[in-house]
Amino acid sequence: MLVPRRPPGWPQPKVEYEPAPTYDKDAAWIRKQLSRTGGDMYFSAGEADPELYGRLEEDLTRAKDEHNADISMLAGPVISIPAVDGLKKRQESREYLSPVVRLAKEEKILLYPADKRLPQTFKIFSDIEAANVDEAHAPGERPSAARYIYNWWIEYAPFETEFSLATSWKKPVTKDFTDHFLFLTDAEIADLRKWIAELPPKNWTGGEGALMPTLMAKEVWYNARHETSA
Repeated sequence: MLVPRRPPGWPQPKVEYEPAPTYDKDAAWIRKQLSRTGGDMYFSAGEADPELYGRLEEDLTRAKDEHNADISMLAGPVISIPAVDGLKKRQESREYLSPVVRLAKEEKILLYPADKRLPQTFKIFSDIEAANVDEAHAPGERPSAARYIYNWWIEYAPFETEFSLATSWKKPVTKDFTDHFLFLTDAEIADLRKWIAELPPKNWTGGEGALMPTLMAKEVWYNARHETSA
């Protein structure tokens, strides 16, 4: 990839590639960017992996409280939760297990529900022209690689546009989270993916690794497998 050069004295564009990024690598990179800015941030979080966002809950809270950061996050329709002991089947009893839901309830982030899952997760720090873009990956899986982009807006601009289109005319969710999200463990997400793969194409809205059926379809699947009164 040819990286353009800026005039002397300007921050130079740079792209770093990371194969198989770890949770610690991702969290450390996000913390570093949070320490550099209190401006606008756009996260496309997919299933909002609790392994990652649990590591960042205090950092995102501090960014809001101390720097008045504007943190907008797009997630869903499925939200990942840990498989804790005594996990209830009733959806309302699960939402508190998600770090991003806890942050949204406390108004530390603006949490927008996705109508359909975006194929890639990314984090954009607009004020400092920094972005992390993960390789496309299936629900419940880690990306095989990631790009870390600095001082090169045109390289991540399509993702910022994608975020804007996905959140336009939407309001952030601060309550009634189960009206917008389905909270599943990794094992349940794997089961859902198998169900999707068996659906006739006319009954759903995209490829298994990228777009997912509507939230209503997921709820039909979930209710067929669980007693919601539990």
